[in-house]
Amino acid sequence: MNTEKNADLIETIALRDDARAPTSDTTADSRHYDAYFRIDRTDDPATWWAGAQRVARLVVDDLPATGLDEDLRADLLAGISRLLLASVSAPAHSGTTMPVRTPPHGEDGVAARRWKLGHHLFHHMLALMNSHVDAIASALDESDPVTVGPLVEELTVLYDSATATMHYASSFPVSAYAETVRPSMEPPWMPPGFSGMFNREHETLLSGLTRLKPRLRGRTADRSLPADVRAASHALWKAQSRNRREHKMICDRFVPGGGSLLQQHFDETTKG
Repeated sequence: MNTEKNADLIETIALRDDARAPTSDTTADSRHYDAYFRIDRTDDPATWWAGAQRVARLVVDDLPATGLDEDLRADLLAGISRLLLASVSAPAHSGTTMPVRTPPHGEDGVAARRWKLGHHLFHHMLALMNSHVDAIASALDESDPVTVGPLVEELTVLYDSATATMHYASSFPVSAYAETVRPSMEPPWMPPGFSGMFNREHETLLSGLTRLKPRLRGRTADRSLPADVRAASHALWKAQSRNRREHKMICDRFVPGGGSLLQQHFDETTKG
């Protein structure tokens, strides 16, 4: 028997010097955020618009079961209508993708599905808002006050719709969040420190608005923009403040007095 040949059937293994199993020191980032919410990044316009239509129709189908009040539903549908109109007019769009209706099972199934579906719509809304921010900045560069006003008004509608979308995504019992949704964003399912701060579309929006706000305020202060643009800009900043306020309200409902998973991770790693 060729002992050397038989030995080759058993490959070497790797062990640590401390005789322990390795532990992960990885913390969450935008890649984990996208993986959790099932987001595939693509440069294909047709895929983007088809996905936006599919998500919008799924949310509309689910809306009657949410318990959202009439005002929130109206805000949500106003944004969806803008999204669908934009998708129909997109030159590279290849047609509507009809949703597959998959009825969720039980309260936890509803929560998990609505949480992620709501975030899908939220991302599409944010992306459309980012395009509006770019268009407003371009109109200001070209000293085109006639174009600025309607764009600011549309951005305000989308902001209110994004706020309503947050309510949709969180329209399930606190117990379902505590028992199903929050644990799914914690180890071992996700690395520690998972956070909405890794939402690329939202980060882009905040950066864009930070640059846009002083420009709009400066132009309205020196009255180089019409009075209706000044009023529209004021409504936009109110919509942004409302969005922040209601996001905090949703967080407090799910975790009263508690911190985010990211803050929890920071607290744990700084102990000792």
